[in-house]
Amino acid sequence: MNDKEIYLALMDENNLDDIIMTDDEGNKFQMEQIGTIPMHGVVYGILDLVKINDTLVTEEEAGLVMFELDYDEESESFYVSTVEDDDIFNEVIEAFNELPEEE
Repeated sequence: MNDKEIYLALMDENNLDDIIMTDDEGNKFQMEQIGTIPMHGVVYGILDLVKINDTLVTEEEAGLVMFELDYDEESESFYVSTVEDDDIFNEVIEAFNELPEEE
């Protein structure tokens, strides 16, 4: 999936399909959507890593993945990047956990 496809899938509340990405070495990562939260002028997508190269992740590999999602209206460009900053990651997770559960 490219940035536009990932952005549109995560921003579509009716789309709960897994997000599948391939890294530069050709490894395929399958992630289950957990939710999104707007903060700091962008939207953060929270996902759970479920498979690497079509194999269920081990306990060591398992964990949350967070993307920063942004759209530039002027250039009509979509940007998706992995959140590497632990402080931002923890802040977003804390805010997400405080959201009321949807029925």
